[in-house]
Amino acid sequence: MDVWDGLSEPWRACVQLAWEAYLAGSLPIGAVVADAQGNVLSRGRNRIHERSGEDGFLFGHRLAHAEINALIRLDYDRYDPATCALYTTTEPCPLCAGAARMSDLGELRYAARDPWGGSAAMFETVPYLRRGNVRVVGPADGHLEEILVALQVERFLHLKPGILERFLATYESVMPNAVRAGLDLYRSGTLKEMDVVEAAVRVVDQELRTVA
Repeated sequence: MDVWDGLSEPWRACVQLAWEAYLAGSLPIGAVVADAQGNVLSRGRNRIHERSGEDGFLFGHRLAHAEINALIRLDYDRYDPATCALYTTTEPCPLCAGAARMSDLGELRYAARDPWGGSAAMFETVPYLRRGNVRVVGPADGHLEEILVALQVERFLHLKPGILERFLATYESVMPNAVRAGLDLYRSGTLKEMDVVEAAVRVVDQELRTVA
């Protein structure tokens, strides 16, 4: 089955948002809050590297993370956060892990590990986070995880942050194929020709099959 076709609605929305963030020059991370039936209630994407944005979203700031944007857009008067889940393409950082707990969400799901800044373990090690009883669910689809990591690596190579070398080494020690695919995609510039998310996912998928 095609990777995109196999995604549930919340995950499909997250990947779409991650791609929108990529196209806008930000980190390819997308997040949504969904109810127990999988209905998407709010959406957010990374907007750190953007100079403009829609009303109600954080942008152009180090705190403009996908999860934060999804959480601040949820209507807390209408929906009980304890019955909702935060879905995100990438394992939340300390900021977003704390925000999920402070929002009183019932569940957190992430599609790809982040060996550099991922902080899901904090829900087990930090008393305040542990007391929130947030159910944390890690990656359920290893191939989707690699696609998202390859896309993340490709974007970091374009951004060239000061941490790039250490970032790549950390990721390579955990997901070497995804890092190789991201490097190859960066060198080829293939993703620059993509605009539709389904096509981009298939391109990254094919690159991963090539390096495997």
